[in-house]
Amino acid sequence: MTEHPARPLPAGRSRCSGLAALACALAGALALAMDPARAIVDAGAVRLLAPDGLPAAASTPLRAATPEAMAGAASDALLASSVLRARTSEGAMPERGKVANARRRHMTVAGLDRSYLVQPVPGARGAGRLPVVVLLHGGTQSAEDIWRETSLPTLGAREGFLVVAPEALDRHWNDARGVTGASAVDDVRFLKAVIAEVIAQDHGDPSAVFMVGSSHGGFMTMRFACDAGEGLRAAASLLSTMPDALARDCKSPRPLPWLAVNGTDDPAVPFGGQVDGTVRRGETQAALRSADATFRFWADRAGCAAPTAREAITDQAADERHRWAERIVRSHCVGGQLSQQVVLHGSGHVLPGLATDNRLAERALGPAAPEIDGGTLVWMHFKATLLK
Repeated sequence: MTEHPARPLPAGRSRCSGLAALACALAGALALAMDPARAIVDAGAVRLLAPDGLPAAASTPLRAATPEAMAGAASDALLASSVLRARTSEGAMPERGKVANARRRHMTVAGLDRSYLVQPVPGARGAGRLPVVVLLHGGTQSAEDIWRETSLPTLGAREGFLVVAPEALDRHWNDARGVTGASAVDDVRFLKAVIAEVIAQDHGDPSAVFMVGSSHGGFMTMRFACDAGEGLRAAASLLSTMPDALARDCKSPRPLPWLAVNGTDDPAVPFGGQVDGTVRRGETQAALRSADATFRFWADRAGCAAPTAREAITDQAADERHRWAERIVRSHCVGGQLSQQVVLHGSGHVLPGLATDNRLAERALGPAAPEIDGGTLVWMHFKATLLK
């Protein structure tokens, strides 16, 4: 294993070729046009509201309450205050990650040189073991790209958890969909090796390992959850839905509290799913279940109760294009956990928290998401599981 500070690619150098070049160009244009939006969901400035919308009165825990009940109440209050009823006035979203704060490490797995970014927590050895958040980038992206698109590194430094961004070979994960350009290497083995090394070297907590992926990385997160889910505490998929073939062959019985985030106008991963053999941009696609069916799959596996609770978490009237976000919850999962779906109405294949006015990017990826910080959504979901 070797380690050195992460560096951007030299000017003019690109790993993209062929059809991927168009995707990289569009991604580059989108990145240049994106600016931090104003925060609606911000963990640092929230209030818990009562059902009537008024501030909830402070409550004193009952002396007879068990530690388990108190932990459950704290977890539910955290989710309610930071997601379900979160409101801010003037606060900006947490800053997105800076690659300069990360280290790139190399390791050999199955005879191949692999690498990942990691942001250690200063003084970790003097404290308890740290939660580990594994962040998987999308197709044609790099670990550095996803690092710059999310606030998770900022939240990790602030709240004391490790952020790890593994790098796919040739920017494509082997997520078992069998689509054109997909990798054929054993990425499940690679990710397990990364997790083991971070636990050993950075004082990570083996009982608090989380995984989140965006787009292609979301498909890989679902594959890892099926093949090696016993190593995770919870997971999240962004801008991705369940491949039908993977759903039929999902092995891991581990119940995982799940967060699924999808845009209803996503041109790359259709909210309503797609049939096998669909051709998109000249490439044959695998069958995908709908966003709703994907959430139902993971919530069912986690043993969650069938009834759902729905709540708008942004105001439709506040957006001139009528984009808004809705949270759907299934509770009473195994261990008293929750599984959540966030539906980005009127939004496309863009991470929540990234805003753009670039028309070329919007034609390719669809409209930007409402003003929600995706990193905060993900971390609050993971953090709540630590309280139960």
